[in-house]
Amino acid sequence: MKKMTYFLMLTGIILFLQSCGASKPGSFVQYTATDPGTWTAIQIRDDLSYDKAFGEVLDIVARQFEMDMISKDGGYGRTNWTYTWNLKGEYVKKYRARFIFKFSADKTRIEIKSEAEWGGEPDWKKGWDTRLLSTMKQDIMGAVGRTVL
Repeated sequence: MKKMTYFLMLTGIILFLQSCGASKPGSFVQYTATDPGTWTAIQIRDDLSYDKAFGEVLDIVARQFEMDMISKDGGYGRTNWTYTWNLKGEYVKKYRARFIFKFSADKTRIEIKSEAEWGGEPDWKKGWDTRLLSTMKQDIMGAVGRTVL
């Protein structure tokens, strides 16, 4: 009877930890010494002014995230960490992601990247989120990107 009780308690604890986001998301890629993450560039359409392109990009990002830093003069934006960037959209303490964009000095392209951390305090593992990067790249390219034939 005791073995069965311990087994049920252990099973319950495992199921609880899994539901709390204890497992690493499949879209998380941890930085390594040889791959510290990179920026992805998007060419801006010729018919868009910088003001229009910046506004479009900011609108796309701000619809999905709370902004942490915005500098139109510097062509830069960064979101706050979000703890709900997972497939279920539920709050998870052990995984967070954010999005960063910056315009090139000549304002002809925008560079984007995602950052993510998994594990929780005090042992965050740093990396990026492939799903976040892919989603935002597609949305931004559709709004301001140059069409390639």
